[in-house]
Amino acid sequence: MESGQRFDHLREHSIGFAQVLFQSITHMAPAAAVAFSLLVGFSFAGQVLPLSVLLALGVALLIANSVGQLAKQMPSAGGLYTYTSRALGPKVGFLVGWAFLLAEPLVAPLLYLVFAATTADVFQNRLGINIPWWVWVLVAAGLVFYLTYWGIRLSTNAGIVLGIFEIVAFLPLGLYMILAAGEDNTLGVFNPANSLEGTWSGVFKGMVFSILAFIGFEASAPLGEEARNPRRTIPRVVLASALVIGLFYLVSAYASVMGWGFDKMGSYAENPDPGPPWRRPTGGSGG
Repeated sequence: MESGQRFDHLREHSIGFAQVLFQSITHMAPAAAVAFSLLVGFSFAGQVLPLSVLLALGVALLIANSVGQLAKQMPSAGGLYTYTSRALGPKVGFLVGWAFLLAEPLVAPLLYLVFAATTADVFQNRLGINIPWWVWVLVAAGLVFYLTYWGIRLSTNAGIVLGIFEIVAFLPLGLYMILAAGEDNTLGVFNPANSLEGTWSGVFKGMVFSILAFIGFEASAPLGEEARNPRRTIPRVVLASALVIGLFYLVSAYASVMGWGFDKMGSYAENPDPGPPWRRPTGGSGG
């Protein structure tokens, strides 16, 4: 429903490049990925997590290119279901469709819980206001329902605002930490010999969690009917979202290493409750 009108079908060709782009970006949840997925990756890759992120970015771009080519040939609200059912057969499409049907409904509740726990903690410890976590779950669910109910334009425009906020919350801090490191900045973060295990093994383990952070760049594919010029827009968006957020992850990972200290990342992995690396901007050089 939008502008007081009722629709019994998708609102075709109603959103542009930016709105489609942030559909993918917000689905990737870059702030949450930096705070959780990449954070776990440090325990395995240590100071070479930026290398893990760089390799994961390469993998994501290859997949994004494939999805983009399929979207160019078969723009559809079915997204990956349509691509697999037409390219590999209806049986594969059936499995992919059910996989999404079973997995996607779990994403929102999990995010509501993370949002609720974090927000309740901030209100309790920072403001001294005790609001039960379940209240914040209801707030988040209600807001999402409202934005979704009133139409694709409102929800995607809200996605632009929230997506920019996510990036702005971390990017300036990351750039500041890199600049503050000064002469301690090093390319040693791209040398696998500097991993916690001293081999590529730690790099690949960190890469697992780095790839996890990229999940969601394909979320714009189901907007194949609502996007303007979908054969051009969707492929560009899928690649652009993976590239832009991948570079954001790279900056965040590198800044985190500089924040904790290149030579001190071993202590981060050994600490039972280290917290995020950017909370301790200690510096440290390496080679």
